[in-house]
Amino acid sequence: MPEAAAAAFAAELVQLRLQAGMSTHELAERLGIQPADVALSEAGQRCVDVVELFHWCHTCGSSLDAFAERMERRLALAGVLSSH
Repeated sequence: MPEAAAAAFAAELVQLRLQAGMSTHELAERLGIQPADVALSEAGQRCVDVVELFHWCHTCGSSLDAFAERMERRLALAGVLSSH
């Protein structure tokens, strides 16, 4: 994954949690993972699979579709997405 895309993904994870008004500890507890895993994911230092991403989005009151749309906007603004 290009560095800009990884940074955008991590930023979206942070935004989801913050918009839900949760701390890293609260989100970790709800996801059943360690707070360090949330922090590493949000720093772009830990991979999040699609199942965990689904739960992350759902727990934060969002959806995979909404997450993907926000990612596309971020990547387009960063010039990472190419026009087809």
